[in-house]
Amino acid sequence: MNSKSVKMAYIVLAFAALVLLGGLRAPCQIMSVSVPVLHVAKNERIVGFEIHIRSGRIALLPNVPIGWNISVDNDPSWNTVIKGSIEVGAAALDPDFLRDFMVVEVEKDAPSDEPFDLQGEVIVTSDFTTERRIKLSMKDFATKGGGGSKSATRH
Repeated sequence: MNSKSVKMAYIVLAFAALVLLGGLRAPCQIMSVSVPVLHVAKNERIVGFEIHIRSGRIALLPNVPIGWNISVDNDPSWNTVIKGSIEVGAAALDPDFLRDFMVVEVEKDAPSDEPFDLQGEVIVTSDFTTERRIKLSMKDFATKGGGGSKSATRH
């Protein structure tokens, strides 16, 4: 066997090993996240939000509305923050926006060894002069995916 063939065999073997080792990673749970009930007044609209995710990351944002500035910090510690705010008043949203608004990957072996958790707040207004902040805890979120639909409080 010539040296070129040996080098090629090593490259193919190394590639195969990387592919196989990459497949050994423990499966993660992927879920769609909603806020099914947001207690807003009849004329209030969403103008901002901030969600903190412990032991998870944002995997997908299926609907980024026009006129919104959304930032995601998928920190390597698996402590993620997503923030959103409107650019113009016409971009304010109804609470229906928070149904299946993000897809999260839960990491059970996160470096923090803390259980998955969602916390945050939603900013609403009716007149674009005064704002009201609605605090959200784990019980306010619902998740579906990764084996069926369930409330986040049952994790």
